[in-house]
Amino acid sequence: MMETTVMLLITIPLLFSVLFLAFGKKLYKLLAWVFFLFGVILSVQLVLDGNGTYEITGSNFAMLENVVLILEVLIILYIFAVSIKYKNWPTLGLISIQAAISVYSFMNIAKVESASFHIDQLSQVMILIVNIVGTAIILFATGYMDEYEEHRHLNRQKTFYFTMSFFLAAMNGLIMVDNLGWLYLFWELTTLCSFVLISYNMDEEGISNGFRALALNMVGGVAFSVAIIRFSGSEIFNLSQIVGTSGVAILLPVFLLCIAGFAKSAQMPFHSWLLGAMVAPTPVSALLHSSTMVNAGVYIIVRLVPAFAGTSLGTAIAIYGSFTFVICSALAVSQRNAKRVLAYSTIANLGLIIGSAGIGTPLAVSAAIMLILFHAISKGLLFLCTGEIEHTIGSRDIEDMSGLIKKAPLLTMITSLGMISMLLPPFGVLLTKWVSLEAASSNPIVAIFLVLGSALTTVYYVKWLGTILSSTSDKKSTAHLKLEIYFPLSILGLSIIGTSILLFNIYTYFVNPVVTTLLGTAPAISGSIGQFITEIGGFSYGIVFIVLVLAVLIYYVAKMVIVPQKVSNIYMCGENNFDKDNLMFRNGLCSYDKSGVSNIYMENTFGESKLSTIGYVISIAIILFALAGGMML
Repeated sequence: MMETTVMLLITIPLLFSVLFLAFGKKLYKLLAWVFFLFGVILSVQLVLDGNGTYEITGSNFAMLENVVLILEVLIILYIFAVSIKYKNWPTLGLISIQAAISVYSFMNIAKVESASFHIDQLSQVMILIVNIVGTAIILFATGYMDEYEEHRHLNRQKTFYFTMSFFLAAMNGLIMVDNLGWLYLFWELTTLCSFVLISYNMDEEGISNGFRALALNMVGGVAFSVAIIRFSGSEIFNLSQIVGTSGVAILLPVFLLCIAGFAKSAQMPFHSWLLGAMVAPTPVSALLHSSTMVNAGVYIIVRLVPAFAGTSLGTAIAIYGSFTFVICSALAVSQRNAKRVLAYSTIANLGLIIGSAGIGTPLAVSAAIMLILFHAISKGLLFLCTGEIEHTIGSRDIEDMSGLIKKAPLLTMITSLGMISMLLPPFGVLLTKWVSLEAASSNPIVAIFLVLGSALTTVYYVKWLGTILSSTSDKKSTAHLKLEIYFPLSILGLSIIGTSILLFNIYTYFVNPVVTTLLGTAPAISGSIGQFITEIGGFSYGIVFIVLVLAVLIYYVAKMVIVPQKVSNIYMCGENNFDKDNLMFRNGLCSYDKSGVSNIYMENTFGESKLSTIGYVISIAIILFALAGGMML
């Protein structure tokens, strides 16, 4: 049964990509609903099938090996073509290097006789994320893209839905496959899909950012392909063989795979491609930043933990990831563009995951795996909410979101849930950050970075949250409720609550067995629903849930019982111009001004011009340390 599910998880998204190409817009919503149902059913079925390995041999392997070869050649030819068409010489140079490495590999690496798909609890968690969150994003897009394209005079939805569906197929393959050669193919397919999606608007800005994403991820692709060559010298052809091997000899290729993971997860100094991806439609940002592209990088690094745990390389990775966490959290404080805040937040939290993996202890790796799940759900929700807010008010500027609670109350409450889940108890993201901090207690540098990064996270989310919940004198306006928009948002919101309530059960079923397999032992975490106890202490998050529910009930009861008081016009410390606007007043120069308030963004302290160069220098220095001296036991 597992073999069938594995194949369907790759072929069904491919089938839907073809169906989106074949049919017109009238059927897109139906196709998206059916695709969502398939995604849920197949991902849950893979969990029910349990662990196992599906090996492909004989004529089936020979046929698929030829398909892999053809696809790799087509990828290279396509990138050659677009690089020449748009005269992007850095990308042309990188694809030339990659092509030369591919030819060398084909000529010199011994051919294997089989390939396998390996399924364990980590694979299951990733498949659930990709196929539930990913298909929910595609469903959301059917209520979003018409208006998006109308504003930009585009008509490219066939390309959009084809690429989004193909992306999910590639991610499913990447997560499940064990053979390094096939893994590399799926890796490059996700890179290619990201280029097409980021360039979707086909304007100068979109194409430029698409090529940036392509080039930076190709740097990782080159590192990946060189790692495969080095592994082949040790007769290592599968990811599971790396996990079962340790020693100085494999640390260099392991480091190269980590570089590929850093680039895919947009860690400094590779992070600019993720910031550029925000020019694409919101569903693209949500897909790349939460459930697919960036998670591929952290997934590989978590898989490699046994190879570098307890080494200087692992220490360097821990410092590198935690530094990215704090520097990008600081950069997020200075942003007022909501999607840019989320982009920096994404990079920061992926750095936290990588830093936890670098620590390499069972407690830290447990936190990393749980954070992958909780972060994907919350961040996917926040990106989609930001896109819908932009459609509602015509802006993604946080300052323009003041009083959103009056204009779109349901959207505001769902958005608030997403933000609260990223920084407050009893939700999973905060609990796993707490566990990461416990695990970092043996490394003061990492611990300080995690504390500072968590504090800065609170600053930029509370600032944004306060803005959308604030009251203004603007008149109420009801947002148009679309099922295709609010159903995915509700599903993700309920998933945040459900996974937080069942946090201990998730740990017991999914995380504990993976950590035991990777490191030989799992942390002493125990508890039940509403209680989470780690090696150092415990947290009764069930009580917090009860308090939150009571607080919401009290609010609504009070709102219905208490008679609203009439609100007087606001006095502006000058002569109010009531005829035009209650927010207008006559200033000391006898001219009219409009009052306003704004958050503080501290550009002079945390602005990109202040911190980006520092981030580049330090992150590159840490990477060079890992290369030069960090690979010694």
